[in-house]
Amino acid sequence: MKPWIKWTLRIGGGLFAVLLVVVIGLVVYVNSSWKRVYERPVVEMKAPNDPATLERGEYLFKNGFGCWGCHSPVMDARVAPTGGRAFDLRNVGPGFGIFYSRNITPDEETGIGKWSDGQVVRALREGLRPDGTVLFPVMPVEALRGLSDEDALSIVAYLRSLKPVSTEVKENEPSFTAKALFTFGVLRPEQQITGPIPTPAQGVTIEYGKYLANHAAPCMDCHTPRDLSDGSFYRDSTFAGSTIRFGQDEAGVDVETYARNIRPDPETGIGNWSEEQFLDAVRAGMRPDGTVLSTHMPYAHFGLLEEDDIKAIFLYLKSLEPIKRTTPPPIFSERYRNGTGIERGKVIFENSCMICHGKEGKGAAPTTAVLAELAPSINDQQLKEFINGGNVGLRMPAFGKTLSSDQIDDVIAYIRTFPKP
Repeated sequence: MKPWIKWTLRIGGGLFAVLLVVVIGLVVYVNSSWKRVYERPVVEMKAPNDPATLERGEYLFKNGFGCWGCHSPVMDARVAPTGGRAFDLRNVGPGFGIFYSRNITPDEETGIGKWSDGQVVRALREGLRPDGTVLFPVMPVEALRGLSDEDALSIVAYLRSLKPVSTEVKENEPSFTAKALFTFGVLRPEQQITGPIPTPAQGVTIEYGKYLANHAAPCMDCHTPRDLSDGSFYRDSTFAGSTIRFGQDEAGVDVETYARNIRPDPETGIGNWSEEQFLDAVRAGMRPDGTVLSTHMPYAHFGLLEEDDIKAIFLYLKSLEPIKRTTPPPIFSERYRNGTGIERGKVIFENSCMICHGKEGKGAAPTTAVLAELAPSINDQQLKEFINGGNVGLRMPAFGKTLSSDQIDDVIAYIRTFPKP
């Protein structure tokens, strides 16, 4: 063998050995260091316990930010927020792993019963657990950071009022990529809040609409594009539509959607929408073109927002600079698109109707009407006409331009299988 070849092999082998040591060292370092602890004092806070505070906390928890949507094990705001919902982010960006929402009932062993009020508020607004470790940003800390002291404490008060439920939740399963982002401070807590955050005066104003859309309701969190390499927001494009595909983190999902552009661009946003059209979309899921929003936009619950709050959000969104940006169309499963009969009716019902009417029509928080009780007294034709035409005043969207006649027939066929309550 020629000397230069031997020399090249030795050098190459040496470099490979060095690289291997570096890689092994990096893996060991990341796996042993990713649970970084941030030493930071907790601001002492005390949640009031008066009826007005509890009412405000329940309002924000259920109809504002909709905290139950992640922390309740089923899609029902009446169910205790015992956590356990899996967010499978293995196929998002570089792959972040699987994360589970936590039990936030006041149980002392498995919930937040031993957390101080200040620790709960710090977790909400800064993303730090009591032990100083960082919450993965599937918890919308960047949006909640601007939540006022009064509103944050009202949520704490409401959580304290719930019955403690002992429920163990699985440990998170972060990928190596996620661990590395934690280790090197890419995923880190929000900056420490050192002063009070006041609540803007309530009313139909741009200022109050800004507060709601950015901090007390999830408009910014859902409708803003993210850098999928680390989950951070593109802050120059807030409200211009998501890059996250909602539903893709759920097993067996039938509908995946992107949150739309709600900037005032006339072609790709809400620039041509009137206030009444915006109200119809938020309260009843009806777009101006007569089609129905996906329930990934939980209009059934946002419909319970105060009308002035929705108007304030609209006023604020219309004040923003237009951004022209189109999001991809929804993705439907094969059984949703091409199924038939009761099987397809069940799929459509669970994706479009269950958020209001509950599983098997047994009822859910947004409505007092129990479909399983009402349906037997309505014939198929009457039921079809109601599904087709809706009633915005009752917050029932009209599905005539969203579902085909055959699809509505399949939904009715499924409704007829409901057991009597």
